[in-house]
Amino acid sequence: MSNTVESLPANWYYDEAVFRSEQKNIFEKNWTFIVDSTEVAQPGRFVTATIANQFIIIVRTLKGELKGFLNLCRHRASTICAEDNGSLTQFTCPYHAWSYDLDGRLKNAPGFKIGEQVTSEKFSLIPVQVDIWNGLVFACLHRECASLESWLGDIVRIAENYPAISEMTFATTRRDEGRINWKNYSDNAAEGYHLPTIHPALNAALVSKQTRIAAYENGKFIGFKVVYKDRDNDSEDSSQNDCSGFWIYKFPGLLLHFSMNSFNIERVIPIDPQTTVMQRWFWFKPSIDKQQRKQAIEFSSQVMKEDIGICTRVQKNLEGGVYQTGLLSRQREPGTIFFQQCVKEALPES
Repeated sequence: MSNTVESLPANWYYDEAVFRSEQKNIFEKNWTFIVDSTEVAQPGRFVTATIANQFIIIVRTLKGELKGFLNLCRHRASTICAEDNGSLTQFTCPYHAWSYDLDGRLKNAPGFKIGEQVTSEKFSLIPVQVDIWNGLVFACLHRECASLESWLGDIVRIAENYPAISEMTFATTRRDEGRINWKNYSDNAAEGYHLPTIHPALNAALVSKQTRIAAYENGKFIGFKVVYKDRDNDSEDSSQNDCSGFWIYKFPGLLLHFSMNSFNIERVIPIDPQTTVMQRWFWFKPSIDKQQRKQAIEFSSQVMKEDIGICTRVQKNLEGGVYQTGLLSRQREPGTIFFQQCVKEALPES
């Protein structure tokens, strides 16, 4: 077996047809993290989001059930909820006042006779799959998707080694945008090859000899088992402290960072072939003080800035017309190889 693998073609990082296929065959068929479950804990609470350019609503019904729907009025295709979140007792379209209960059933259609001209069976809201794991709400557009825990695979087992979200306090969110294709960002996030050159501060904070990177078929993710240096005693031995951590890049676009004191999750959101949004959420153990939290979030943001910087430069060259494909090292880039294989397996044209 060769020690190298040919990378994805350059045009896959800017071609409109490839992007449309990815939205349909990858992002519509996989689960997407939406929000902390506490945001929809009370009856009537809702949040809105976007998956693969489809608008969705997630709501806690008056009976306490969690439901998901396309944010799409069945009359003339208006969005029903324009706000990011809020509380309500029914959905009322702002366009022509068609209304639906929180279970999605059509209640009223001004100008039409319910049950005769329009029926709740045919004109109720279109459902979306929703589920909760570890206090986190996920949604999937595909009606025949695997269960959430099955989709997460070995991540469920790995998470059991770290504090649950319920043991932590939510801190804040951060949103970054780059003129980069989502796969460009993902290629970078799936490997540690670039840490010494692009992230010198992060690299210095890790015990490099104890870092382990592996691809996991059960859940389709790349796992980074890491050990942070103990800044209090400058030790590289993690056996006597809580310096271990586990980073995950879950195909297609979910990053999870576990440690004994904090947790953060990142969602990669493709906007168009050359624009990607990275949304991050942060939680901390109550024992972590305000200054430590601020430093951790600032450190994460610096790493993000460095990643966007290098990926932006790569994107320009991918679009330049000279570079067509490259080589990936099985030794140094196994995560990127695995990620790109997941992409090729998901796209029918590949």
